[in-house]
Amino acid sequence: MFGTTVPMSDSAILWEGRTAIDGSGGVRQGFPGVIAHLCFRGTELTLVADASSDAVCFDLSVDGGAPTLLRLHQGEASYSLFKDKTESEHRAQLVRRTESWQGVCTLRRLDLGERGQLLPAPTLPGRKLMFIGDSVTCGSMTAWVAGRERTDPLNSNARISYGMLLARKFGAQCHLVSYGGRGVLRDWQGIREFRSAPHFYELTLPDDADVLWDHYRYVPDAIGVQLGTNDFNLGIPDEVEFVNAYVEFLRKVRRDAPNAYIFVMESPIVIDDTAKGPRRTVLRCYLEEIVHRVASDHVIFTPLPHVPGVPNDGHPTGQEHELMAGELEPLFRRALGW
Repeated sequence: MFGTTVPMSDSAILWEGRTAIDGSGGVRQGFPGVIAHLCFRGTELTLVADASSDAVCFDLSVDGGAPTLLRLHQGEASYSLFKDKTESEHRAQLVRRTESWQGVCTLRRLDLGERGQLLPAPTLPGRKLMFIGDSVTCGSMTAWVAGRERTDPLNSNARISYGMLLARKFGAQCHLVSYGGRGVLRDWQGIREFRSAPHFYELTLPDDADVLWDHYRYVPDAIGVQLGTNDFNLGIPDEVEFVNAYVEFLRKVRRDAPNAYIFVMESPIVIDDTAKGPRRTVLRCYLEEIVHRVASDHVIFTPLPHVPGVPNDGHPTGQEHELMAGELEPLFRRALGW
């Protein structure tokens, strides 16, 4: 369509990831890894967005070029995404890097200039993957570089997380349904009042219980589940409670994607130590029991090696996410025949 401004909910813009449309046509998002795909003709492109903090970050790629950082400011503001002297056709991709706890946002509209034209985006791939988990699945610390403060939001980049890397290997869509610090039963501090994975799995925006997700909108071919790191952070949880809760969660996931393969993954962070006990060994036993209890050849226990992670932090580096994607690729390929 022609026009100076276009709402981000316009049908020509295609989305990967969970989003909700507000009353003005803006697109709300909280989960990491949400992608906007769009094509346009013109000499300029400006985004109007509203963020809840200064820590909401995106990777912007135009015409397949190397991604550049877009960091939003708290409140509503305009951001120049593209400017050129020659009027021609372009494609752009905007990938949310950061997690919900770092800030939520609404991408409101695009300004294409007086002669700009929004074009239909290419059709999304038919293959569909989903990854459910915690900060590792979110891509926390994937973009960390030596010398940068560990709390800097620029350390997070879902685009280079193991799940999104794997999706690109297969030419598949990808949804990340993940929240840092959360587990099956409790968060990393042992608090149970926060929404755990079985709860935020049901939501479009993980911090807004009023916006439920319609699971029919996206039915994945395969699902990777990597949970347990935070449940085991303070020590070993009760076996009956943890196993029962995880089994019930997997049954819920299978309810929504009955034909999907589900890969129940080990944690790359949890280790055995004298301070907190044989947590890695016990987590593996629990996960094997969970898969046994579900009793389906479509639910697969998936070992993953421990990785050193970022010094004094433990989260896997970007390179270690590449290693995890490499470990998972043949397992997914064998099951799915891709």
